[in-house]
Amino acid sequence: MYALLQYWIWLSTRKYLRGERQLALLERFGSPQEVYLADADALKAAAELQQRELASLCDKDLTAAKSILARCDEKRISILTWQDANYPERLKNIANPPLMLYYEGTFPKLDDQVSIAVVGSRHASAYGLMHAKRLGYQLARSRIVVVSGGARGADTQALLGALTGDHPVIAVLGCGTDVAYPAENKVLFDDIRKRGCLLSEYPPGTPPLGEHFPIRNRILCGLCQGVLLVEAPKQSGAMITARIALEEGRDVFTIPANLGTDSASGNISLLKSGAILVESSYDILNEYAGRYAGLDTTYEPTPAPPTENEVPAQPRPAPGKVVKTALEDAIRGVSEEEAALLRLLADGPLDADSIIEQSSIPAGQVSGTVTLLEIRGYLRRYPGHRFGLSDKLTTEDSHG
Repeated sequence: MYALLQYWIWLSTRKYLRGERQLALLERFGSPQEVYLADADALKAAAELQQRELASLCDKDLTAAKSILARCDEKRISILTWQDANYPERLKNIANPPLMLYYEGTFPKLDDQVSIAVVGSRHASAYGLMHAKRLGYQLARSRIVVVSGGARGADTQALLGALTGDHPVIAVLGCGTDVAYPAENKVLFDDIRKRGCLLSEYPPGTPPLGEHFPIRNRILCGLCQGVLLVEAPKQSGAMITARIALEEGRDVFTIPANLGTDSASGNISLLKSGAILVESSYDILNEYAGRYAGLDTTYEPTPAPPTENEVPAQPRPAPGKVVKTALEDAIRGVSEEEAALLRLLADGPLDADSIIEQSSIPAGQVSGTVTLLEIRGYLRRYPGHRFGLSDKLTTEDSHG
């Protein structure tokens, strides 16, 4: 099998030869090795090839393919080919499926479970980052495979949340799986290798070129039953992914957007086009619960913020009503960042942007800190996307 992989790599790396042409030749000849052995006349008889495509196929030098294979072996990068049993059927059904994939970690069997691509802007607001992580966590807790792109911003937060939910995740990269891009996600990618997989159609060592990412997006859609857009402007890579999903007949979900902000204009556009509105993972889970075994329908996600009509008549307890003993007990059991946030909110609820401005917590960590405190039951949500201390810390009997 190892020797045969060099022919898969050779065919998949033929310059000018698009994926559908590679698959047509594979179907005609039966294997990449037979394509490799075919001469010019046989190749011309099998498919209508442009001259540059034919010239690329007539280049029988396997040096580059063997080098890639050796690098995969050295870095423990696995290869999934079109003919492997674990190649997802739904990925085969997209317009231009990849002939082969490189991955690190454990590639989950996707055909018998639900997977959802969670995408959003690299420059998402604090609101978008927070909900990306929250929904990533909720989906994973519901035993749904979270797939994302690994970019900074919403992708990163969705993957972090999903890892916290203790279920396999997939990061689809626009570079080699051994290339940490963005560099600050190196630790995240290491965690994904252990608890999911890094996936790419590009050989190891391939740099993160700009043109790779729009091409990569079709794989994000192809691996999943649906795409969840967290937050993105109309002109963005995340919106490209959502449009591909619509073209491929996949479900498209989106969360309520902050009206009047350009960063969420894509959300509004999708809702007008019929996307499914999502407040929690239940809204996605309910779309598939009757069709797939293994989904956890007993998990109760964190409630969404109440609507204005659901706001209690009495205001939130004043700062003086915070039970000091309960707050001090909570602070002793959390990290420094979480403790700082609890102390800040003891004075009253704040929105995510105000938390960033008034706390010493790095902006990139605020959404994760909020999510973890919410999971522990120390925070609750208020109208206007604000957060405050929960009843656990603001009622007299909260500490026992």
